[in-house]
Amino acid sequence: MEDEPEVDGTERKDAVDAVQRMQDHMLAHLHVPVTLQDLARAAGYSPYHASRMFGEITGTAPFDYLRSLRLTQAARRLRDEPVRVVDVAFDFDFGSHEGFTRAFAREFGLTPRDYAARKPPLRWFLPYRVTDSHRWLKRNAEKDEMDEKEGRIMEEYRTVFVQAVDRPQRKALVKRGIAATDYYAYCEEVGCDVW
Repeated sequence: MEDEPEVDGTERKDAVDAVQRMQDHMLAHLHVPVTLQDLARAAGYSPYHASRMFGEITGTAPFDYLRSLRLTQAARRLRDEPVRVVDVAFDFDFGSHEGFTRAFAREFGLTPRDYAARKPPLRWFLPYRVTDSHRWLKRNAEKDEMDEKEGRIMEEYRTVFVQAVDRPQRKALVKRGIAATDYYAYCEEVGCDVW
């Protein structure tokens, strides 16, 4: 069995940059229809290739990503503004109030009307910029490669437990005795009550 050819680093960077352009396009066009052709044009690849790259790098299909992004922004608007659900549905390019309600309930587990009335905490979709995460991965991969070349990779990992201890500052008030020569005489002179 032959090894698969390695993907050139520049090809990977081009793919990550293309996916980032698609993410930026989606974010800029939350309120208007977005087609696969629009995303492909933003990426600079064919629709099939753009869709495949997006899925490989983000782990989700482009339109699932876009729907989650739109629903999260819609939830934010329902939480922060006194708006009608139907207006939010049409503002975020859902074809009908019913379709928006079904998608919202599937994503968050309650209807938009219930959410607007009660405003419970929701697990929102928080997108990340793929260029940022891949830059971090690349930096760590380069560091690991350097460590390996220099023979400094640890064979064994040790667990270290760290406990933060916050001790209050202590103050002492010292009362000196004038004539006392022992503890009992000191207590009679100054007083040995517990403060």
